[in-house]
Amino acid sequence: MNSEVFDGRLPFILNTIGESPKQGAVCRDKAPEWNQFIWVKSGSGIFTVGDEKFTLSAGQGIFMRHGVPHSYDGENLHTAWCTFFSGDNLIDYNIGKKNCFVFRVPDFLERETAELCVFATGNSTTMSLSAAGYTYVTELFAAITGGEGDSVIEKVKNYLESNFSKELTLDGIAAAVGLDRFSLCRYFKKYHKRTVMEELKKIRISKAKKMLRYTSEPIEKISKLCGFESHGYFCMRFRELCGCAPGEYRKKFL
Repeated sequence: MNSEVFDGRLPFILNTIGESPKQGAVCRDKAPEWNQFIWVKSGSGIFTVGDEKFTLSAGQGIFMRHGVPHSYDGENLHTAWCTFFSGDNLIDYNIGKKNCFVFRVPDFLERETAELCVFATGNSTTMSLSAAGYTYVTELFAAITGGEGDSVIEKVKNYLESNFSKELTLDGIAAAVGLDRFSLCRYFKKYHKRTVMEELKKIRISKAKKMLRYTSEPIEKISKLCGFESHGYFCMRFRELCGCAPGEYRKKFL
């Protein structure tokens, strides 16, 4: 259950992932270049990161940022871990500039780690492993920082609410909330049960309904104000969600 991959051209590089049923003492006085999640499956241990010390037991873990000396040792210590290069923006987004972060191990972690280990030791390409590792780390950060996806979902929804009238792309939305396109799509659907573009369409139609009801703007102009690429497409999507044409909807409030 160990994979080592490095390619400095990628924005995220999964380095190692695995477990040690009999974890020996580790002392890294020379700060490592990689970031590390490590968690305790059984036993207990003392983890030192910089000038801070933490005693962790089964079900607890710690994230350690690159560039910070650390060490750990314990009694009957069984650990699992994941290390990776880069991803500084993702780390800053979740924990600010902290050097480390102690967490409770989420229920899904063992299953997701096993799946990523299988993927890493198979015939995956460096590119696909980078994408899979990024998704794994993104979901782990979301769970351990207490959001379970809520903070990201809210950021996406707020961005869509503020920019619904503009021409939006998945790449642009992802960049605005600190994710890549692949992770954004998977993440949003998992926690919100609809796609990002379905959410955008819902918001745009909601705005259009208000304009139809409370303004006298021509329907074609409303479609443009709400970010639809054409009047015909707007009418089709409006009927799809509201069960009637925009003009018929407006007549109900005249």
